[in-house]
Amino acid sequence: MDNVITLFERQTIPYQSLGLTASDPLVEIMERLNQNSGKELIRLERKGLRATQFVGVIQAGGRTIQILPKIDCDPEANTEAVVGSASYERAAVSASQNFLHLLTHARHLKLHNQSLASLSTNRGTWLEMLTRLFAVELLTQLQQGFHQDYVRREDLLPYVRGRWNIARQFSRQPNLTQGLDVSYDDYLPDTLLNRVFRLAVDRLQRVTRDTQNRQILADLESWLQPVHLPAQLSSVDLDHIEFNRLNERFYPAFQLARLLLEGLTVQLLAGGQRAFAFVFDMDRLFEQFIASFLQTYSRLILPEEWRDLPIELQGSISKRHLVLPMPLPEKPMFPLKPDILLGLPGQPNLIIDTKNKALPLKQSYRAVAEGDAYQMLAYATQFHCRSILLLYPHTLGAEVFTPKMLMVEQTSIRIFVATLNLHQPLNQIFPLIQEFRNILYSTFSQVGLPSEVIWPA
Repeated sequence: MDNVITLFERQTIPYQSLGLTASDPLVEIMERLNQNSGKELIRLERKGLRATQFVGVIQAGGRTIQILPKIDCDPEANTEAVVGSASYERAAVSASQNFLHLLTHARHLKLHNQSLASLSTNRGTWLEMLTRLFAVELLTQLQQGFHQDYVRREDLLPYVRGRWNIARQFSRQPNLTQGLDVSYDDYLPDTLLNRVFRLAVDRLQRVTRDTQNRQILADLESWLQPVHLPAQLSSVDLDHIEFNRLNERFYPAFQLARLLLEGLTVQLLAGGQRAFAFVFDMDRLFEQFIASFLQTYSRLILPEEWRDLPIELQGSISKRHLVLPMPLPEKPMFPLKPDILLGLPGQPNLIIDTKNKALPLKQSYRAVAEGDAYQMLAYATQFHCRSILLLYPHTLGAEVFTPKMLMVEQTSIRIFVATLNLHQPLNQIFPLIQEFRNILYSTFSQVGLPSEVIWPA
């Protein structure tokens, strides 16, 4: 991983330790990437780089900056070790692999075992690992047979095929010696789905530096030669792709292709060089992971009486606002969107809100931000739910505590603070299921769990 700078989420590294200065061209390029994306992908301070909540890969000026979440799980690794040391690199490898599994859950990626197995042999950046997943998945499917479909074509032919567009013929090409203006369906590989794959392969060939990834992508380019290479595709184009029993095996590759195409921010530089960023907002990703994990494994996490309760995300059904201006019908103000509502619409049994913040090592619950506490109080009152769970990622080395109950004075509202440990192999789901289950059990045992509610063994 030559020329790769690895930072962890919200970590600061001095320019000097990276062989840079504040006036280095690389710093200027990163500032332009920030401006181009409209986000502070990485903070450029006077003395060094500071990672924000965005994790992923930034490539500029021949250098690659890899930003990883602090979810490493190697017992011999240490994210606080000297940059470039063996312990630090071990942390980077395990965090990268964990991140792919977290992303798989958060974005509901459906990957085959052969693709996931490729992670164990890849030691590049996180983006190289994601590229490997996509390339192996797509190549595996293409080797089983090309996806083809009926494609509408229009052409000038010496004979009638399909439909003869007579009105258009005489308005555009009245001279019949040039051919007949016809429209017809042809069974071809040049489908919108394959164009998505062709564009993803083309974009990745421009940014990958891994030798094996280059080879697999070159093989894919050969496979996709019959397919037109579009200049770009919008989210609307991607939404038009439908899957059925004939093409559903390509769905995992499509999910990865869409993820890659929508995530890349490219900045063109002088001399035809490119800088790019491929990042995720870890605050949002942590929320998506928790919601997806609870939805997927609800029957193993929730008590038996609650297993069939709906799980509502972001208040998508139960619309609430904090303020209703008078007189009506003025529009309400300050929409309330809890991350997870567990229970019937308008009658949630529990509200879960995730906060991707590092809590201190001791008395972690006392570090709850005042603004977050007021936000939870607003949720509790407006959604008529007396039990709120604030869920944080566990800080490595911090004391392990059962969910701490914070009582809101002169009310029946209880705000619980808990942490979920992501410093474990996320490809092994059962320990995480058990931990999530224990958090909920401990939460409700403190307020008196109804006797008829049965928790899974």
